[in-house]
Amino acid sequence: MKKVVIILALVLTSTMTFAQDAPATTTEAEEAEPKFTAAVDVVYPYLWRGVKYYGDLVAFQPYMNYAFTDKLSVGVWATTNFSNAADAYNEFDWNISYQISPVVGIMLSDYYWPATKNNLDWEKSSYFDYSEGSAQTLEFSVLFDFSEKGVPLDFQWNTIIGGNDFKYDDPTKRAYSSYAEVGYTYSLENAGIDFRPFVGAVVVNGGYYGVDANDVAGFTFTNVGLNIAKEFKVSENYALPVFVRYTNNDYGVVEDTKTVRNFFSCGVTFNIK
Repeated sequence: MKKVVIILALVLTSTMTFAQDAPATTTEAEEAEPKFTAAVDVVYPYLWRGVKYYGDLVAFQPYMNYAFTDKLSVGVWATTNFSNAADAYNEFDWNISYQISPVVGIMLSDYYWPATKNNLDWEKSSYFDYSEGSAQTLEFSVLFDFSEKGVPLDFQWNTIIGGNDFKYDDPTKRAYSSYAEVGYTYSLENAGIDFRPFVGAVVVNGGYYGVDANDVAGFTFTNVGLNIAKEFKVSENYALPVFVRYTNNDYGVVEDTKTVRNFFSCGVTFNIK
């Protein structure tokens, strides 16, 4: 399977940015986050929770977020290779986020990943098809960010609650596949570099996140590694955030009859608004 909603750590962080209502006047209005934000990530290759989608192609990932209040926001996100090749990958998501407290947030995300016309092995279902074998899933997430408490620690729990997520050995039963991840961000302020080691595991897996060499789905560490991020200032008012990342997935992917478990990826963000 695929995929935040959240690739990526950068995508998840972007969609969980809860903008605040700006006062009409006062200095705080200048410092308040905008209600509407938009950007485009360019990444290679596309990894989602340690799972590689789909081939070795550059992915373009636009996203937008609108904050109705300082707690409630909605967002859309997409990824494409601008290709109809069999190894190309397309996806369109939306999410609704609510910040319960400065530390705890919740999110409902919808994932739609239709096949390209030249891919004979991937799902080709319509957008409103949430049945077994379709290209749709619905996920509920709980996200914790302890940086407001002075600890640069984050944790997330994500459970598929609808759509194509059924047990690999019994497609009549819903799997409720669940992924958990914990990360710690260490900043070198003088260099402007953030280091985030992370450990992500599929705690409950019906097959949505893949199977092992024995064709068995179960608990596994799919996303363990290190993300390094830095902003490069282009002008006084514009900067380019970039990242490089090492990821280990215990399941891995088969490439040329060999199982690859270690991945390196990189990307850059172009902020629009």
